[in-house]
Amino acid sequence: MNLPARAELLATAVVVAVASMGLLAACSSSAATAQPTMAPVAALTAVATPSDGAAGAATAGDLIATARADGPILGAVAATAGATPSPVATESADPTPRLKMATYVVNNVPFTSAVPCGAKTCQVKLDVFVPVGTGSFQTVVLLRGGPSGMGGRSYLGTLAQMLAGEGLLVFNADYRDIYSEGGGYPQAFDDVSCAIRFARAEASRYGGDGARITLAGHSLGGWVGSVVALDPTPFDGDCLAQDGSGRPDAFVGLAGNYDLTAPWNMPDLLTFFGGSAEATAAARAASDPFAYAYGSKIPVRLVAGTNDTAVDPAASTALDIFLLKQGWNVSLTRVPGATHMSLVSAPVAAESTLKILQASELAQSS
Repeated sequence: MNLPARAELLATAVVVAVASMGLLAACSSSAATAQPTMAPVAALTAVATPSDGAAGAATAGDLIATARADGPILGAVAATAGATPSPVATESADPTPRLKMATYVVNNVPFTSAVPCGAKTCQVKLDVFVPVGTGSFQTVVLLRGGPSGMGGRSYLGTLAQMLAGEGLLVFNADYRDIYSEGGGYPQAFDDVSCAIRFARAEASRYGGDGARITLAGHSLGGWVGSVVALDPTPFDGDCLAQDGSGRPDAFVGLAGNYDLTAPWNMPDLLTFFGGSAEATAAARAASDPFAYAYGSKIPVRLVAGTNDTAVDPAASTALDIFLLKQGWNVSLTRVPGATHMSLVSAPVAAESTLKILQASELAQSS
């Protein structure tokens, strides 16, 4: 069955969900009160308030460890942290979504100058998924997982196509995520910042709005994207587009591996940073999303699958609680039965599509 047939009812699902959820509400208090009463949970270590312009990164381990509690207990966990818990999805979007608009793709568009890529130089590239119609289209920069090197972005083509079919202009970008090929810190983050600047500069060429950019990252891209989104100081890099902010106006994390201390994350981080945790401690500290969240508070939407065995959903829960404590407009959706890859594959990707639509709407209104 082709993609338009598989995606037949997405428009209806989005319209109904948007109408019922209220796009511009930060978090529903009724969702918190709907949680069943649970036994008290030991209080979390207090989240440090910003000191000298920085949020307390030392509390990340406490949040992640406590967030491993599942189900309704999350409400009590968030309450002990002094934050209202985000609503939790009870069902996924309609499994047979539909593309509303025709689309076309412009492949292999460079967005950096020639940069070091191991033993050679290269230009980092992206693909542009364009709705056919009258703009101005909301604009999304999409980041793949990894580490996979150049070209790894292709697996997000289904999600990018679904987003474009919903009227979003999508820049599906690569970034250097392998240390031996010129990646790591700060190169990967620089590349993402360049992709955002490029999208701002080029959106109007495709009928998009470059003034408000939503950054959406999956897996490793969720972590890299979260740092670019939360760090108030934009990264630089060898960008073809030099103007405009390298920070997004909204962020969506799809099964992001935000926990830099988790054993399941160590092999990927070794490839990314090019060394052990001890040898690359400074780079890892600078790449910890829990070290930030003290800049301008953009909308954040987090999505995790309950059956994700590749990245522990507790990482998303911990980031949600941390940002709530810091006063951010953040919510977490846990998609029942979704795995790490099904979040970005039809038909479950309809839920991810909905959250990216919501974040884009919030970016437009901010």
